[in-house]
Amino acid sequence: MEESTSFEFDVIVVGYGPSGLVLASLLGQQGHQVAVVERWPNLYGKPRLTHIDGETARLISVCADADQALRDAWTTPHYHWFNGKGQLLLDVGGVGNTRRMLWDDHISVHLPHIEEAIHERITSLPNVHLYRGYLANGLEQNPEGVTLRCVPWGKAKDPSSPPRSELSLRARYLVGSDGSNSFVREALGVDRIDFGFNERWLCVDTEPRRKLPSKFDENAIQVCDPRRGHMFMPIGTKRQRFEFALLPDETTEEMQTVDAAFRMLKQYHGLEPEDLDLIRNLVYTFECRLAKSWKVGRVFLAGDAAHTNPPYLGQGACSGMRDAANLAWKFDLVLRGLSDASLLDAYESERRPHAQQIMLDSRALGLVANTSSPVKAAVRDLLFKFNLAPKPKFPVLTDGILAKGADGRPMRQAGTLAPQGRITVDGRTMRFDEHVGFSFALLANPEVTDELPATLKAALRAVGVRFVELAPASGLCQGDRVIDADGVYAPFLESLDADAVLTRPDFVVYGHADRAGLVHLAESFLLQLQHTSTRRHHSTISVPSP
Repeated sequence: MEESTSFEFDVIVVGYGPSGLVLASLLGQQGHQVAVVERWPNLYGKPRLTHIDGETARLISVCADADQALRDAWTTPHYHWFNGKGQLLLDVGGVGNTRRMLWDDHISVHLPHIEEAIHERITSLPNVHLYRGYLANGLEQNPEGVTLRCVPWGKAKDPSSPPRSELSLRARYLVGSDGSNSFVREALGVDRIDFGFNERWLCVDTEPRRKLPSKFDENAIQVCDPRRGHMFMPIGTKRQRFEFALLPDETTEEMQTVDAAFRMLKQYHGLEPEDLDLIRNLVYTFECRLAKSWKVGRVFLAGDAAHTNPPYLGQGACSGMRDAANLAWKFDLVLRGLSDASLLDAYESERRPHAQQIMLDSRALGLVANTSSPVKAAVRDLLFKFNLAPKPKFPVLTDGILAKGADGRPMRQAGTLAPQGRITVDGRTMRFDEHVGFSFALLANPEVTDELPATLKAALRAVGVRFVELAPASGLCQGDRVIDADGVYAPFLESLDADAVLTRPDFVVYGHADRAGLVHLAESFLLQLQHTSTRRHHSTISVPSP
């Protein structure tokens, strides 16, 4: 259990990119005292990531106003990969649009809109304190907490503003979500595994001045030409990204110029400066590196600080936001004194294998895209032609806080994602998460939860489990009873051959049971959380001024 020592904050978040934004929003909405340290004085404002999936869109909807965050989003049903001869190799997004999460499976987005919407939610929370324009430069920890030293960042200094002093912030925990060149990871002395993928590509983000040719309208296209790989994809509905592999004799400096960007656009797409404006032109080195440890004492790594993905599955930021959601509900239980701090050990055991599989699948696709030998490219093309090349398979959680069988392995469907539909409560139809929030949910057929003793029900409610009982379409909706407006949840239970399913705040299925097994499911869940009391932990807060 957490000690009652006084700290300024519960959690310090270093880095205000997608992972840091999600973590700060979720922890802030749960009522915890959060400090965010970020060197840039303002939001980045450029579209670094351009793709999210339905799961990530669902998570964004818990962190912000989804309509605002995704107002310029665009469905990308296909991600076609062609060889240099124009022959189709594969369609990464071609498994069909399941809309399992109410959002499309593949979505092209304008990242600044997402950042702005989450930031707006965060700034409405008085318990989240932003220290922007500060550079973290010192990190110490002991068994009780963490101290972070920060200095004003040189590039953020405004001569017209009064000088700002250095900061020393203390918290129970700290999360480094400060990118692939993470200060936090370096301060911890954590090395990374390099999977041997380091490719330089020129990224050119644009805003068209006039209607571009129809080939740019909808889909993402990757051209795996051994002479020079290149790709293009939409950035939401109004912008377009182009990327070009750099050749060995091309320097980063020369290829980051405006002239080089328009030279590539002219050569490969026939586009001129009068066709579009440049938003950003920058050379990236695509890496595949994994931190050897994601937790040292009371300090955690998340996002690119923990795992740096090649971009070929569009899952780098998605993985980082999953990290944040996973940490957020575990921190909540520990900080409220409802779970032992050892619960936090499950963060890495759950997230590492999942993130690593996505990294390696992205790397495998990156090797396809970056094949520069004509001979190897010919062999590659034959493998795809005869369907001999392995296709990425999206991973599920295989360890951690999941219902397990007698053999210690997760039960069937535990670790997968629960679907999302709309429900009707008291005459109002809403998304499931609008009703339950960022919480555990016990979804059950009518009257099934009556099998639970009152004390067990109370214990479940104490750790934040929301009870959701399906009512007949013509039935009365009050209390815990809801109508399955989209007909999603009754078939979901039927597919599990279950009367009840317990889901986690990060949308992961903990486990399921029939009526007879519900008590065992609930008891095993509480045992895994190491639930010991319902006493809320109180802390004395003294917040330094930014």
